[in-house]
Amino acid sequence: MAKRKNVKPTPFRERNGENPFNASGVVRTGPRRFTFVDNKDPTALFEMTFDAGWEKVDRIRRRRLLGAGDLGDPEGLASADHDGETVLIVSSSLSVERNRVNDGLVRVRYGPDGDLPAEPMAGFRAWLLDRVPALAAPGTREPDDDGLNVEGLAWDAATSALLLGLRGPVAPGRVALVRIPVDLGGKWTTEALGEPAVRSARLPRPAAAQGIRDLSCTAPDGDLLVLLGRSASHDDAPFRLGVWPRDGDVIRLLDITFHHTAKPEGVTTFPAGGERKILVVDDTGGYAVL
Repeated sequence: MAKRKNVKPTPFRERNGENPFNASGVVRTGPRRFTFVDNKDPTALFEMTFDAGWEKVDRIRRRRLLGAGDLGDPEGLASADHDGETVLIVSSSLSVERNRVNDGLVRVRYGPDGDLPAEPMAGFRAWLLDRVPALAAPGTREPDDDGLNVEGLAWDAATSALLLGLRGPVAPGRVALVRIPVDLGGKWTTEALGEPAVRSARLPRPAAAQGIRDLSCTAPDGDLLVLLGRSASHDDAPFRLGVWPRDGDVIRLLDITFHHTAKPEGVTTFPAGGERKILVVDDTGGYAVL
């Protein structure tokens, strides 16, 4: 993978209506097709298709979610293969913002065309706060007050578990995720969830409070690709990419930095042309292939 400095995403040529796409979690759903969430639009997922040379996005297609319920502030997206079927999972930030409680863990049965059938999991946020005591108090606070804010989501196929990356709360010099075993084929209720466990790792050069903005568990070695960024909106920590070893507890930063105008919030890896590439999507409406 080539070293990249000051990556500046390419703007999407299209918009979500009158607004730029607030692109967050992203996964691969076809040979040159990727699906992302827009955290300002809980009613749909969005597909971006690259040209044959991986140089530009040809088009963005809106895929309406049917039956997603009261999904608020969608930030995370994970993809899993189950009995030959592609299953997408959308997660809310689970945050409290201006007296609104964002909830939602939605299972989507993915197909290449048409609307997407979705199933919300009732009571997921309450279930999580009840079983992870360290999140109970942060669950009552807003994100900029070191409150609960889940922005990363990945599927660990080796252990059949969802990984929820915490943007907040944070501890100085560390990041954390919550691992939850999931029965993907069962009824989509909290009974499909196993006991959650918190895992944390140390940052090598912490200068300000950083949290996880997205996760990808698609590397062949099973390590996690972690997109790091400021935990609170008023902080000045830079966005960075790092690797969290499957059996380690120290993040190894990659030699990739982002332009000061970038706001990367989604990341995934994929093979192309005999090498492994990284796709980053940006909250201001853009993308970069590394």
